[in-house]
Amino acid sequence: MPPHSKQPVAHLRENPDGTWGTHDLNEHLIRVAEKAASFADDFGNGDWVKAAGLLHDLGKYNPEWQEYIRKNNGDYSEVDNG
Repeated sequence: MPPHSKQPVAHLRENPDGTWGTHDLNEHLIRVAEKAASFADDFGNGDWVKAAGLLHDLGKYNPEWQEYIRKNNGDYSEVDNG
């Protein structure tokens, strides 16, 4: 996989019509961090939990892991499926 050839994804899901939908990795990390922080704010640790949320899937940026995700979810192709 050439560098920067595809947007990093957290997850891929097959849509009912057979196309593949992506969950952008950056968006995933931010949403998880914000959601987790909202729970942890109740006991004064939202900032720590937000940092952990931002880091929890950081390894998925590895090009080899991106290739693994794509191959194990139908070998998704942005060219074919937009």
